[in-house]
Amino acid sequence: MTRWKRPEPHEYLELFSAVGSAWGWSGRLIMAEKELKVLIHAGTTELFRLRCQGETAGFVELNRGIPGQAEIAYFGLLPGFIGRGLGKYFLDWSVRRAWVGKTERIWLHTCAFDHPDALAVYLKAGFSRCGERVETQAYPEECLRKRQACGG
Repeated sequence: MTRWKRPEPHEYLELFSAVGSAWGWSGRLIMAEKELKVLIHAGTTELFRLRCQGETAGFVELNRGIPGQAEIAYFGLLPGFIGRGLGKYFLDWSVRRAWVGKTERIWLHTCAFDHPDALAVYLKAGFSRCGERVETQAYPEECLRKRQACGG
C-alpha cells in the first residue's frame, strides 16, 4: 500500500477510469478539474494505491469531511487484478485505515452497476445496509450500452 499524495487531476482520473470504467464510475469524471484538484488535495481526503509486484493494482479514496466519519468514496481493483484474492485483503486494509483517528463510523455506497459481488463482499466485511434509494446519476453511454447488451 502506498499513500498517493497530491496527484495531478489527470493522473487521478487515469487510475479512476481504469478501475471504474467497467462499473460506470462517473462521479469524478464530471467534476471540473479545479474542483477535483481541491477535493483530492484536501486534508480530509486520503488516497492509497495498492501495489502488486511493482504494478498498481487498485486504489481507495477515503474522505473524512464529516467529523468522526470516514467514507470509502471509491474502492476498486484494476480489471487484471480482479479474481486474484486481493479484494478481500485490500478492503480489510482500507477499513482498518478508515478507523485510524477519531473515527466513529465508516460508510460506503454501492449500486446496481458495481461488481456483482460488491454488496456481498461489503456485508461479509462487516458493513450493514443502512438504506436504499433510487437516484439519477450520469453514466457514460458506453457503459450503458455494454450493460444493455449483457441484459443488465
